[in-house]
Amino acid sequence: MYKDDLLNPTLAKILKSFKLDKNYLRGEGNYLIDEEGNRYLDFIAQFGAVPFGYNPSIVWQALDQVRENQIPSLVQPSLPGEALRLANMLAELSPGELCYSTFCQSGAEAVEAAIKLARSATGRRTIVSAYRSFHGKTLGALSATGREVYQTPFGAPVPGFTHIPFNDIEALENILQDQGDDIAGFIVEPVQGEGGMIPAEPGYLREVQRLCNQYGVVFILDEIQTGLGRTGYLFACEKEGVEPDILLLAKALGGGMIPLGVCLSSPRVYNDDFGSLHSSTFANNNLSCAVGCAVLEELIRDDRRLIREVKEKGEYLLNRARELGERYPDIIKEVRGQGLMVGMEFYEMKDCGSFDMSYLVDQGAFTALLAGYLLNVYQIRLAPFLNNPMTVRLEPTLTITHEEIDYMMDSLETVCQILSQRDYAWLYRYLIGDCSRPEKITDYRPTSRQVLSSPLKPQEEVNHKFAFIIHYPAPEDIVANNPSFKVLSRSQLYDFLKWQSSITEPGIVCHLPALRSKTGIAAEGWLIGVPFGAREIMSLPREEVVDVITKAVDMGRDLGAGIVGLGALTSVVTRGGRSVIGRDVAITSGNSFTTLMAMEALFLGAEKMHINPGEASGAVVGATGSIGRACALIMSERLEDITLLGNPQHVNSSKHRLRSLVGDMLLYAHQRWEAGETTGLANWMVKVWRMLGQESNSQAGQLRDQLKAGKDMSLEFIQNIAGVLKINCPVQVSLDIRATLLQCQLVVAASNSPDYLIYPEYLSPGTVICDVARPADVSPEVYHRRDDVLVLEGGLVQYPDNIRFGPNLGYRDGVNLACLSETILLALEGDFRDYSIGMKLPLETIQYLRQLGKKHGFSLAGLVMGSQEITDEDIETIYQNSLRLNKAQNL
Repeated sequence: MYKDDLLNPTLAKILKSFKLDKNYLRGEGNYLIDEEGNRYLDFIAQFGAVPFGYNPSIVWQALDQVRENQIPSLVQPSLPGEALRLANMLAELSPGELCYSTFCQSGAEAVEAAIKLARSATGRRTIVSAYRSFHGKTLGALSATGREVYQTPFGAPVPGFTHIPFNDIEALENILQDQGDDIAGFIVEPVQGEGGMIPAEPGYLREVQRLCNQYGVVFILDEIQTGLGRTGYLFACEKEGVEPDILLLAKALGGGMIPLGVCLSSPRVYNDDFGSLHSSTFANNNLSCAVGCAVLEELIRDDRRLIREVKEKGEYLLNRARELGERYPDIIKEVRGQGLMVGMEFYEMKDCGSFDMSYLVDQGAFTALLAGYLLNVYQIRLAPFLNNPMTVRLEPTLTITHEEIDYMMDSLETVCQILSQRDYAWLYRYLIGDCSRPEKITDYRPTSRQVLSSPLKPQEEVNHKFAFIIHYPAPEDIVANNPSFKVLSRSQLYDFLKWQSSITEPGIVCHLPALRSKTGIAAEGWLIGVPFGAREIMSLPREEVVDVITKAVDMGRDLGAGIVGLGALTSVVTRGGRSVIGRDVAITSGNSFTTLMAMEALFLGAEKMHINPGEASGAVVGATGSIGRACALIMSERLEDITLLGNPQHVNSSKHRLRSLVGDMLLYAHQRWEAGETTGLANWMVKVWRMLGQESNSQAGQLRDQLKAGKDMSLEFIQNIAGVLKINCPVQVSLDIRATLLQCQLVVAASNSPDYLIYPEYLSPGTVICDVARPADVSPEVYHRRDDVLVLEGGLVQYPDNIRFGPNLGYRDGVNLACLSETILLALEGDFRDYSIGMKLPLETIQYLRQLGKKHGFSLAGLVMGSQEITDEDIETIYQNSLRLNKAQNL
């Protein structure tokens, strides 16, 4: 088995990600056949290089003639017969005085020859070209290409190249007036192919010719893609009777079988310097030129019948595309092109009710998704543009039929219907192995949500900026952000998360122009997605995941954010943010405000369930994490009976960290005792201090003195006290989650587990759980089977304004996660320091954020259970159910 990443590993990764990596074994006409025997209609035609389909008989006949006649292919510096024959044919067919052929193997080489020819003919240096043009990827051709993304890594453009807008004759005239004495040539495409199928406007090329002649500048027409029938003319310039000084051809000239290009020039520019100094080993070879002759003969056969057919089919294709655009004006932005070169540009879907679609748009991968969908579901082969990632290229062979055009356009109409009705799941199914065609497309627009921001006054600017990094913790989060995904099973959603992690780049998924504080200050923000589910974050090599998160932090900084927040498990894998601090932007894990809101929700739920915290038993699941630790400390302010639960898969480290946390809780309780705050664990200390004073033995006296002094705040110390007094220890550690939770009434779930930890049989009637974990620790079975238990989903925050982050992470308008809210609070305050970093969250920070919340109008939202806000009546029903169940169990 051959390795499949040795040709271009970068491209191979993209092809694999979108399932575009078919192994085609045969080509027959307009179809390609893969190793499994599947036939694919080819609508790429190798960007115009396959004019007559695959393995055309006319090309094979030409090659057979070369073989049968044993014509030598390489005989330079002689004048090969087939090369001379092709040169004569080109001189006869090309416009104006074009007659000299400089053959080469590619379009880029033809451009290089044209640059040299223009400079040698004029004695000038500068080559002018158009923005968004594409002229090849060798260094000179790349410098003429008007797209910076291709150039920057390679030190292009090199000196001597400049760019102006396409279709802007005034811009050309201005530069010729200002710099004409140094301009050697102007190179332009009749239709910007890679730029998105943008044709020259009527009259533009004629004016280009006039200005070039006026200023003595060589007019270079790049017909590498448009030439040889593609636009419905043998040469696109024939449409307006334009006669360039240099005409460039390639792609179709080789008949889809042989690499062949040519730089055609007129006597006005051809010169001896070029003729004596420019050469190529493989130029003028008889084999490739024999194919070129066969191509031209086929194109001009029967008074150019094939080209006339191309013109008619091109108009048919363009009209069908335009009709599609008229039916879906919300999806298709523009249809343009000429002949069998048609581009359909889609509107950017950055606020389309789906973070996933927005992410792909930001990554420039939107049309890659569409191409993969059409290839795997409809067996149609398309290629996305690199220059214009929202445009679909329709560039079939010249021999395409009307029936094949109809099949292509009918399939594209299905895509448009999916996009218009936002039934996005259909476009992703093929990525997880489901290549079925849509039988019914459901309209999800009523459930789709768009960005809603605080209004800004005219000319008002926001005060500060923030960014927040998100990912999907669990499959249900995918559905919350993409309603159409509800048709997928849980295992399919996990497969989707696994696929998504193959992209490995962060991307902007939402932009909120403004969120206003009740003080009047406004902040602008972005949600930046990293393509990992919880399982991927916890199982992939940590360095790889942190690298992607680091890129997301840098992206937020470059957007102008003063602070970047870490959502869900991004704070865990970066060790509470420590791995990404020090990058010229403030970082917060958001864990402090998350802790605060979670505990407020827990105690409010306890009140409504008629639970007195001072008499209740509590537990913290995931107590070794930063949020779990802080929750345990705050729980100790109200409860006198707390069990800390660690990870049974890491027994030794869990026990060590839990014992350390017990020490912190006891020290905090002692500080509160000294400050006169005698509730929770501090109250237990007061009570046992008095009880020890009533004991007559010396050990009790020593323990009493030690307790008052606060010198030995450890688990062993309080266990010793409990043993002497024959009472229960107020703080315990455990690794047995089921046995522990059955004894508790108040539970905080804050683990980092990618899987569920709490199931229906783990809970006693009347339990209140605040599940702050992302992904959730509480299994959905608890909601379905236990109507006697109150499960609260973290501590959601109510904002002072009814804003919405597009799909809003699944929450109603004006409500969102506490970790995101901490980031926003700090941005509104203009406090761009690192917060909530590491495993230990200072209680001072939590109190500070409590104050900021009051200042800016951020408060606990209504209690949420099962993704729905619940009323007091709902909670009372749960309470009554728990009473009945308790009564039944006690009978």
